[in-house]
Amino acid sequence: MVAFASLFLSLVVGFQPVELHVGELVASVEILVDGRQAGTLRQAPWSLPCDFGEELVPHQLVAVAYDASGQEVGRTSQWVNLPRSPAEASLILERDGDRTFARLDWESVVGTDPVTVRVTFDGAAVPVSDAHRIELPKHDPQQLHFVRVELEFARNVSSVAEMTFGGTYAGGSRTELTAIAVQLDSGRKLPALRKLQGRFRKDGRALTVVATEEGPATVLVVRDQRARETLAELGRSSEAAKVRHRRTLFGGGSATNPRSLRYMMPLSEDQRLRFIWPVANSREDTAPDLEVFDFSSPLDSRDGGVYWLLSNVLQPPSLAGEQRLADAVAVAGAIAARRNRRRAVVLVLDEDTRDASRLEAPLVRRYLEALMVPLVVWSPRMREGTGVKKGVGKSTVWGESRDVSSLAGLERAVADLSRMLDRQRLVWIEGLHLPQDITLAADSKLSIAR
Repeated sequence: MVAFASLFLSLVVGFQPVELHVGELVASVEILVDGRQAGTLRQAPWSLPCDFGEELVPHQLVAVAYDASGQEVGRTSQWVNLPRSPAEASLILERDGDRTFARLDWESVVGTDPVTVRVTFDGAAVPVSDAHRIELPKHDPQQLHFVRVELEFARNVSSVAEMTFGGTYAGGSRTELTAIAVQLDSGRKLPALRKLQGRFRKDGRALTVVATEEGPATVLVVRDQRARETLAELGRSSEAAKVRHRRTLFGGGSATNPRSLRYMMPLSEDQRLRFIWPVANSREDTAPDLEVFDFSSPLDSRDGGVYWLLSNVLQPPSLAGEQRLADAVAVAGAIAARRNRRRAVVLVLDEDTRDASRLEAPLVRRYLEALMVPLVVWSPRMREGTGVKKGVGKSTVWGESRDVSSLAGLERAVADLSRMLDRQRLVWIEGLHLPQDITLAADSKLSIAR
């Protein structure tokens, strides 16, 4: 009876026209933004300008259709400023005697089966022999259980599906969940599930925590091209030569072979790194006015250490044009939030780099805070004479920037990043919620990841 003609696939702020398709029986349509009435339409043209505010934050847009008697005859909704996945997956619980299965279905823009399917049950890996019908381990049906499936398709397309069942969902399951990234203090452990109840709130109301998870971690890197060149030069500097020489003395490689730097500063085994290229790409298979920021395949410690990846992995030559670093950081934050993993975005920024972005850096930083995606900024070149103490950050339009103008400084920054990711956890909340609407109770010994 009602559908959106306006699909907000890119990030938006301010007033935007919302256009609708309506059926013959529809007499009026109420439009709501984040639960607040934006206006009511009663005739064609079925269009209304809606205010999405001056801040870049996620929104829920809802259209409710009514007939002439005032009865609801249909509704539709869409998320705004949250990424649309190029692949979708769904889970349904099936039982066959004393065996339990998760029925998995998917669709993707690449039109192929997934390359890999990873399944966890209550945080433990589950072997997959039939991706469409996954047998789950023996379990207590009176206890709450959590199933998570990650699918990786060709062309870097991926999707995630989650489901809880048992306990309060006896005989059924629940798939509408919201993941909240939290940060633990050093040395602390995440409280038991029962002790987390009541700590997460929305509009003063306690929310139900259904599961917790550690899982893998993803680092999304937006790298200024000049910063890559600066880091590459750093590897050829006398300091790098000393490091290579020291590694030779202790059996760490050849002092004359630059590849001895390749595996310095490795990622942890459960951490993956992806580059988001800061040049927009208008593709033939997308809408004419839609720009895409491409990203690399996931990289891990087998590909090289962080220094080598930052200084040697090249941006595709097909991506030509002005750098839009702030826009790319916003996209990186949205991708990180969509994947529902432990996460961070790293911006590697040289001095005086031109940024042709449409979004301002402070606006983007606040957007990532709303998404619960930590942002760190690394500067491989600190201008002399600024009074910045070696190894100490300086204030930029992005906030505090970390000095990585030496290999030792970069090594410390990588170690700090890894420790931050190690202290992150995901807490799954019942229902679908905008991330910025969720708060922690004042007595909680946790913090939201920012």
